[in-house]
Amino acid sequence: MKPVRSILSARALACLVATGFLAQGCAMQGGGNGVFAIDMAGGARTCVAPAATPADGQAVVAQMQVSNEGGWCGILTARGGAPYASYLLAGRPLHGRVFAHRVGNNTRIDYFPDRGYVGTDSFAVRLIPGQATIQGAVNVTR
Repeated sequence: MKPVRSILSARALACLVATGFLAQGCAMQGGGNGVFAIDMAGGARTCVAPAATPADGQAVVAQMQVSNEGGWCGILTARGGAPYASYLLAGRPLHGRVFAHRVGNNTRIDYFPDRGYVGTDSFAVRLIPGQATIQGAVNVTR
């Protein structure tokens, strides 16, 4: 029985080592604020987007410029130094997709232009709590 136990132990050790290597791909970036390397992957080559901090009940316009090679461009926002609890897509873009999610201590609103599209687009995201709105005004370039 001892040889079987040794084989199982070697396999368990190999699994633990492999898990450690896989976990390195999820290493935290940005000083331990909960931003992982995967959170930053896939950004557009050109992305100009301001951080936006609307007051409760207010709307702000965020001017964005993004190149269209398949990546995203994101607007960072937070409420009192913490991410919003939820979000609602209040206005859909005509030429892309919007995805809002938590990244560290912020909420990030990502815009992905449709493949091959060049021109302008817009969207609106309502942030909860507080009912603030961010209106994205997007210029998509090649």
